Amino acid sequence: MVEGEACDEEAVCYLCLDGGADDAGQPLRRDCACRGTDAGFVHLPCLTDYAATKSKAWDGRGMNLFRNPWLLCPSCNQVYQNELGIDIATEFVSFVRRQYPNDTRMQVESLYVKLYALNSMLNRLQPVQKREAGVTANVLLSMIDRMKVDAPLLPRRYSQMEAFAYITHGRIAFAEGTGESARRAVTHFEKELEVSETIGDDEGIATAKSNIALAKSNYEVGNNNDELLKASRELYEMCVAEQGEGSKLTIHAGKNYAEILQKANRGGEARELLTKLLAISKQVLGPHHSTTKSVDNALIWINFITFIKYSVFVCILIGVMAMLYQLAKS
Repeated sequence: MVEGEACDEEAVCYLCLDGGADDAGQPLRRDCACRGTDAGFVHLPCLTDYAATKSKAWDGRGMNLFRNPWLLCPSCNQVYQNELGIDIATEFVSFVRRQYPNDTRMQVESLYVKLYALNSMLNRLQPVQKREAGVTANVLLSMIDRMKVDAPLLPRRYSQMEAFAYITHGRIAFAEGTGESARRAVTHFEKELEVSETIGDDEGIATAKSNIALAKSNYEVGNNNDELLKASRELYEMCVAEQGEGSKLTIHAGKNYAEILQKANRGGEARELLTKLLAISKQVLGPHHSTTKSVDNALIWINFITFIKYSVFVCILIGVMAMLYQLAKS
């Protein structure tokens, strides 16, 4: 498979009911939260045709109903992830360009889905895909600016998309790992904050503040660590209150907070939080979901760091005791 779990030999595409590869030789794919040995598998062309049919039947009420067939699995109602998420979002962009070549609003909707898919696995993207994410964010921002000229008071959702494009630019810059790139990331995150404050998006404001504090921690010392802990905790607590503990966004915010706790030498709290998040993610998203795996990897790493610290402490203690013993003998 291109991504996700391997399917049982008896698994079939839930749309065409055929097993094996599609006409182009591509295997069945599953990258959502469906579970079991044969549930939720699909051919990409079948999924594309299904989503196109749903979108063509859209009656104009509720934009989410137009884009959800390209974003959410109809079986588990979770977002497509990894390469499948990117591939079906790319098909969505192509579909909109064919069906609505002169409709900027529709173009923005499809580009946002594409950007969301790229952003969700940004740390694992190839350089060419990161460039694609940056280009997609730029095009999205340009189109939203064009929409503002025609209608200065845009619906809130487009301001949230604008903020998300700045998040993407910030994350791309931050991933370069230098002090200079972290400063560039802060510039993008500050634009994210400005947009979120303009529309009074509390969750967006909390996200931006957490991103800014994280980026600044790469080139500032001292009190910024306390600011980072505070911002990441507030974001996690807000996600719990607004989205619920089982939300993918909440789980990611909690994982980030746990990693910051670990850096602040509060490994016990970090381990406790990650253990809780892992149990929730396994229950809601399944053990093979990328979110579950990322939490599991974070917990493994923190346990490893704790083991190393304990081992070093024991070695030092043994060394001191041996030295004292030698002194006592002499």
